[in-house]
Amino acid sequence: MVRLKGAVVAITGASSGIGEATAMRFARRGSRLALGARRLDRLNAIAQRCRELGAPDVSTRRLDVARPADARAFVAAAIRDHERLDVLVNNAGLGWMGRFHEMPEDKTEELVATNLAGVIATTQAALPPMLERRRGVIINVASVLGFRAGPYSAVYSATKHAVVGLSHALRGELSGTGVKVCVVYPSSTRTEFFEHAEAPIGPVYSAEWVARLIVRTARFPRRDAIVIPYRFVHLTEPIFGGLVDHVLGELRRLGYPRLSGSGLPPRRP
Repeated sequence: MVRLKGAVVAITGASSGIGEATAMRFARRGSRLALGARRLDRLNAIAQRCRELGAPDVSTRRLDVARPADARAFVAAAIRDHERLDVLVNNAGLGWMGRFHEMPEDKTEELVATNLAGVIATTQAALPPMLERRRGVIINVASVLGFRAGPYSAVYSATKHAVVGLSHALRGELSGTGVKVCVVYPSSTRTEFFEHAEAPIGPVYSAEWVARLIVRTARFPRRDAIVIPYRFVHLTEPIFGGLVDHVLGELRRLGYPRLSGSGLPPRRP
């Protein structure tokens, strides 16, 4: 069990959506916050709201986790400003929906750099001071697509599978050190994320609901925090996975007629 009042919590992607809601939730618990995101103006406004909600100390830093130097500097600044780091929430992420063979190369690189390489960089920076103190919690915000891949979100699904694999491997590697690694698997969430990613399929949760799950996981660290309906999907994956692949593909094509067909130009007669 981790005491959250006075704990130092660093959150990436904290300027909107799940990151913003998570910052507010930790603020209500009296945590000290280090917030990072690309939109510094929005981040500073959120920091002020966190102070009003009860956070005794809040720092902000412009952060693009796709840049390894930014990621390392964010963690270093959090430790410098707050003297330690108790909880790291790797929340920043991007999405993209469309046919895999039509995905632009720059978008592929951006998703991998943000969703996976960014998690690696911040975690590598946070581990040495946590290991020295023999305590700390790292929470990686993945997605249900981290175990149930989504058609037309192939690269996004791949990055989230990779985050899950990284987290589980690290959990074993860090066994006995006092540092815990946890994965939170949000389902479709009502945020601006879906303006640039897959349309929701299945239950849709609020950012505040996911934030409560993240804070609860920080308080009581566990390997995987999966919303109940999708936990059953996870358990049946070995049996019904192939059928679900087909059904999800059909649902996507029904919802988005532009995804029907191969996406290739018609052959000339």
